[in-house]
Amino acid sequence: MKHIHTLITLFICICSSLSCDKAEAQTDSRNYPLSALAVRSGGSWYHAAIDQDTRVATIGAVEYLNSITDVNYTIASGATISPDPKSSDWKWSESQYFTVTSDGAETVYKVEFTALRPADEQGLIFADEFDIDGTPDQSKWSLCPKGNPDWCNQMSESYDQAYVKDGNLVLVGEKKNGQYLAGGIQSKDKFSFSFGRVECRAKLTRHPDGAFPAIWMMPQTPLYEGWPACGEIDIMEHVRQEPHIHQTIHTHYRNNLGFDENTTAQTPCNYADWVVYAVDWTPDKLTFYVDGKETFSYSNMNLPDEAEKKQWPYGPGSAYYLILNMGLGDEGTWAGPMDDANLPAIMEIDWIRVYQQ
Repeated sequence: MKHIHTLITLFICICSSLSCDKAEAQTDSRNYPLSALAVRSGGSWYHAAIDQDTRVATIGAVEYLNSITDVNYTIASGATISPDPKSSDWKWSESQYFTVTSDGAETVYKVEFTALRPADEQGLIFADEFDIDGTPDQSKWSLCPKGNPDWCNQMSESYDQAYVKDGNLVLVGEKKNGQYLAGGIQSKDKFSFSFGRVECRAKLTRHPDGAFPAIWMMPQTPLYEGWPACGEIDIMEHVRQEPHIHQTIHTHYRNNLGFDENTTAQTPCNYADWVVYAVDWTPDKLTFYVDGKETFSYSNMNLPDEAEKKQWPYGPGSAYYLILNMGLGDEGTWAGPMDDANLPAIMEIDWIRVYQQ
């Protein structure tokens, strides 16, 4: 009996100790300002190992920052986090800091990616984060010239309508002294490329009728001369008050011969908020995206009479440059007449990046 009593006592003590340890762990967990963090990449979730002593959250396996499509976290009840990784303004970088405020105390956490490849290994060949206020980087961009096509017939050729402020490129369409003025920049003669992925984070801050903002590409080195034979890649266009954006390709095969199958998509999206517009360009296909979701693709048909029909001006030997612009419409144009009362029209660009694996 004595031995049984001793065992029972010992069992009670162990259970009590385990309960205390469990309760203490639960209390500690509740006291942690940040108790969980995970990012989604390539369709899978990767959870951070959080060292609560150093306040470092380490994430492995993620190799490319541009592959992160979502984030989730758990903070203490009633706590706040700044900047919020779930907000549309969040941008991932190699070393990221944010502050969790809980019970009046601020705790700074650092996020580190242990498997992240260097920018050159990620294939980043061109980028502009638009982080320096003033004139856009003139080693990368020049102003869009005024011309006859509808998109540029109101170009101001002035940085008054194309400037960087508060970390964004601001492209403006306005009316001054009875004259319409629109801003735009292009990488022509400064940067062009063949095959890769373009991503651009943008929002249409003000979009009255007649505004015609666009993110697109034209050939620096065309396979076929003259438009539309030379090709055109429209990553994003918006007109009027339509509830969607347009993504389109232009070719001789489509525009002149009338073969219009699967050459454009109209994608509903909250274009007035930050949205990432993208295109993947390979020797055999163009694939378009909005916020990481594929919208449509257009393939090289390898026509035996390609030289005549010019269906695929996007093959080896071609190179395209980038255009970011606000346009203004008029009677008879796609964007329609301007709504002067609601000017200015404004598109903001947070960043643009080109990758080439």
